[in-house]
Amino acid sequence: MANRTSPEDRVRIVAKYDLGREEGAEIEDWEDPDLSVYKSTDRYGFMHTSPLPSVTLPEKVIQVERERSVKWGKMIHEWGRFVGSPILNRRVNKGIPNSVRGAVWRHVLDIDSVRQDGIYESMKDLGRHTSPDIRQIDLDVLRTFRNHIMFRDRYGIKQQALFHVLVAYSMYNPSLGYCQGMSSIGGVLLMYLNEEDAFWAMVILIGSTKFAMHGLLIPGLPKLLVYHDFHARIRRRFLPKLHKHLIAEHVEPSEYCTPWFVKCYLDSLPFQLVLRIWDAMMFEGEGVLIAMSVVLLKLHRKTLLRQREDGIRIFIQEFSQQNFNEDDVILDLQAAITELKKARMAIPPTVVELHELSELNRIALERAQALLTSQESGVSHESIHVQFSDFTPSPEV
Repeated sequence: MANRTSPEDRVRIVAKYDLGREEGAEIEDWEDPDLSVYKSTDRYGFMHTSPLPSVTLPEKVIQVERERSVKWGKMIHEWGRFVGSPILNRRVNKGIPNSVRGAVWRHVLDIDSVRQDGIYESMKDLGRHTSPDIRQIDLDVLRTFRNHIMFRDRYGIKQQALFHVLVAYSMYNPSLGYCQGMSSIGGVLLMYLNEEDAFWAMVILIGSTKFAMHGLLIPGLPKLLVYHDFHARIRRRFLPKLHKHLIAEHVEPSEYCTPWFVKCYLDSLPFQLVLRIWDAMMFEGEGVLIAMSVVLLKLHRKTLLRQREDGIRIFIQEFSQQNFNEDDVILDLQAAITELKKARMAIPPTVVELHELSELNRIALERAQALLTSQESGVSHESIHVQFSDFTPSPEV
């Protein structure tokens, strides 16, 4: 919330996104990445400064991947038949093929049950004229996945989409508005979903009781503080020796868990593993975030027990550079989820009550109607924003 937007800045920033990369666009040299330093691009679209190992997959592996994609395609077409079935759970644990990941996420989030026509475009229009967060959103769009082929071009198509999704959400949920962790989450959603579906996916991840990320993002971060304490309790119960060691070395959960929880492990682990964690989270809900934090400590407990204070911090920060066997990690994750459920420690206590998404949609529809009326009668966008700006979520309980 630090970079509040002046009316002049808002007009200037919005105009740049409207122009995109067309002739006349003012783009500083530093705003586009230096593509000459990148030598290769991986299967997920990330560019690397060194050549990737030349690996030719065996034909059998390629064939298995194709067959799995076909099986997933059939399940998507008969989604209702497979929801909650053991076969769906097994296939999720084996990994969703990248080619159908977006379609699967869209179905498991049940975007169509929440989406209402007109809301996204209205919130985007209102935000472009009134959002106080436009300056900060613009800064963060520039920083988001600069080494990814979709987001590398300043004011390119995906940067435009990310800007509009974040601006629209800042209007849809004014009690939260925008916070910096949202740009990375929105970026991943836009890798697999179209612009409006990415907006509704964000609505569900932040505002539904299954994921309830709202409390991790609002000012004061009330849910994040509870997550830290909850993680410490789990650590003490299931990893007592490591728990005592981390306390003795003055390593607090807040030091390493904050990026894990707020950004859903983005930038903290290799991207291909993060996607598998997100797949599990889409199906299981917020409990995956807690369970994964236990898995990471269990996987590395021997090394962590040998490290001292600074070494522990450095080692954890370098998780993103480590090689993980994703299949083994997901098996460990499912085992941890089961173990925590048995111990009744799968989900931390509720600290922020959420409005029903239908209520947020109702308020948004009223704004949309007010926007339409304003355009017909000449009332300013700012008047509409002020009229609805008092809407806030229920207080902490």
